[in-house]
Amino acid sequence: MPRPRTIPVARGDRLTLHVSDLGDGPDGIARVGDYVVFVPGVLPGEEVLVEITSAARKFGRGELLSVRTAAADRVAARCAHFLACGGCHRQHQRYGAQLADKQDRLQRLLAHALGTAAPTVPLPLAGAPFGERHKIVLHLRGGGDAPLETCFHRPRSPELVAVHECPASDPAAWRLARAAVRELATLRHLAWDPDFAPDGLLRSVLVRRTTLGEALVLVVARRAHVPGLERIVDALHRAGATTIAVNGNAGEFSQLLGPETRLVSGPPRIRERLLDVDYLLSPDAFFQTAPRLAGRLVQLVTEWLDPGRDEVAGDLYCGGGLLTLPLARRARTAFGIELGRGAIHDAEAAARHNGLGNVTFRAGHVEHWLAACRRGDLPRPHVVALDPPRAGVSAAVIAELAALRPRRLAYVACDTAALARDLRALHERGFTTRRVQPLDMFPQTCHLEAVAMLD
Repeated sequence: MPRPRTIPVARGDRLTLHVSDLGDGPDGIARVGDYVVFVPGVLPGEEVLVEITSAARKFGRGELLSVRTAAADRVAARCAHFLACGGCHRQHQRYGAQLADKQDRLQRLLAHALGTAAPTVPLPLAGAPFGERHKIVLHLRGGGDAPLETCFHRPRSPELVAVHECPASDPAAWRLARAAVRELATLRHLAWDPDFAPDGLLRSVLVRRTTLGEALVLVVARRAHVPGLERIVDALHRAGATTIAVNGNAGEFSQLLGPETRLVSGPPRIRERLLDVDYLLSPDAFFQTAPRLAGRLVQLVTEWLDPGRDEVAGDLYCGGGLLTLPLARRARTAFGIELGRGAIHDAEAAARHNGLGNVTFRAGHVEHWLAACRRGDLPRPHVVALDPPRAGVSAAVIAELAALRPRRLAYVACDTAALARDLRALHERGFTTRRVQPLDMFPQTCHLEAVAMLD
């Protein structure tokens, strides 16, 4: 019988450790023998003084006390809240080194999944290191007779931490979000807290600002009615809001939005423009957070798929038509498939707005509608774009794609591990990955978007 593994550290120990690698999130990886200790805010090659904060059987965690020997790529973090909030992971690392690290991690994942068939991964396409996030969610705490605080979540925790700046966010969107909270505070409603204020009403403020200067303010509350909200509408519009809405969410603490959204003032959708296409976004719509790089993504996909004027383009997990609409400009006809009906309504409205009469949208599960293509209920696509959720695509979807055999695929992934797994499954079904281009949609984090191009 194997002997129990001895844990070589204990909580409260102070140790000087060598950092060997970067993990996910804000953590670097150090070792005591073969025992792994995760430490946030460190970089490979550094010697650091660490206090052990937990020591489980498989790994421990530590808090950085000081850097004894700094890496050449270490820089001062720009934000006062770095590592206190979970929004950024890498502000202490030179931006060029962040990009090189993401390139290397994706290359290793693809090599493991595809072996010698793995394409060479270039550096991620990048925008500005800061100011790229055009969607902001501020969680609320306090209120009533106390100040209404603007908060983010702590790393790996639902706990809230008060914040007063966010250099990663678009400055105009950040100013609008803070102004919206100041105006809400005048209504003197309590913020909801499941432990300390279970009768509180307010939960969060979501702001999205487009490159056209339009912006929405979505107040998230325990119900889709906030007494007195109409009194601050004019002030919110003066602060920069185009559309104001309220979302009712009586769900768990980890759930951002509830099922009911009510328009309070302004048009029902705001406009975003990428390349030569206008998109119409409802207050609770999903859309890329970094619109400038989203335009580069759209360009990559449409130029790779390049549907002819006599061809059909399919867009799976199409959302509000991010890829469907520009593909429809090139193809004879295009269709988009999306489970959420709200996104389908946005996509249909955008198609009408852009004068595209050759595009069809269907709500439902992707594998169901791909089977409909085989039956002839939808036209068989010659080229296919797919932008699945973080978990990737199912075996059923891959089987349907293999049966349809489109000449080209473009796979947009927000989780590189799921991408590598799915590319291997597609290779086993006869597809070949020709190119993978990463995009740094979330600078200062470990997250990476990528577009894989297959035929």
